[in-house]
Amino acid sequence: MIRSLDDFARIAGEKGPKKLAVLAPEDEEFMRAVKRSWQMGYIEPVLIGNAEKMERVADKVEFEIGGFEKIIRDDRQAIADLGIHMLFSAELDIASKGQIPTSYIYRSIIREEGKAGSGMTVSVVTFWEIPGLRHLVALTDTGVSIKPDFTTKAEILKNALFVYRLLGYPKPKIAVLSGQREIGGTLASYRDYELLREAAASGDFGDCEIIDATSFTDIFLGRNRRLADHRGVGMEQMPHILLFPCLDTGNIICKLDFFLDVTRCSLVATSRGPVCIPARSDFSDNIVEQLAMCVVVSDRMKREVK
Repeated sequence: MIRSLDDFARIAGEKGPKKLAVLAPEDEEFMRAVKRSWQMGYIEPVLIGNAEKMERVADKVEFEIGGFEKIIRDDRQAIADLGIHMLFSAELDIASKGQIPTSYIYRSIIREEGKAGSGMTVSVVTFWEIPGLRHLVALTDTGVSIKPDFTTKAEILKNALFVYRLLGYPKPKIAVLSGQREIGGTLASYRDYELLREAAASGDFGDCEIIDATSFTDIFLGRNRRLADHRGVGMEQMPHILLFPCLDTGNIICKLDFFLDVTRCSLVATSRGPVCIPARSDFSDNIVEQLAMCVVVSDRMKREVK
């Protein structure tokens, strides 16, 4: 059972190296992360991007890239298309965002899933490591679906459950987040919570539990309960998966790691393997952690297929 990012790092060292397409490693932090991940035995990189920029940042971080496969492309969409196509054609194990807008990568993944006929709804799963909590927390969708309806949320939840079960948790607990109001009718997001909870109870999502809570107040205090101060709040109440009502909520909350004491790692678990989605502002140490996570997810996805 994987409980921490250290667990990912340990297992990645045992299961690597995995072949990785790095999409536009044209920034020092991304190239430094590639260097460290290669040195730690996690990855064997395939560098796709502008030749001059890749060579320049490699020199700055003192990384000799002459022995690695390099594919020269300048157009951002062409870089994303090629790397994701290589993942889907099983030429490599993982793809990772470098210094390239994520929208290009999402577009490439959606196209390849369409060609593969997987029927998969593309979504991003972001993991938080929270001090004192004995499991990682998966937040979704934090990258793709702007305003998902019930059907789309069901598919997003299936994606998150698939990834979470790869970590060794047979029955994850899920909170479907929503606002509530006493007048003006029930919110669409709350109706989605009710429908998803019914579907989970019917076994539509396999072995899991959608808890009776749609807000952090419900999660930590229960419904209609108050505490005199925060000392009565126990982090052990945090569920394994948080399903957000919309992209704005997911994207804002997942980036709170910039001032909360949590560590963030994000990926897209495509039908052919993981795609690492670090933020453009992430430092190399955190990108290495995210690559280690993808190495482990890739290895376990292949074992699932077998």
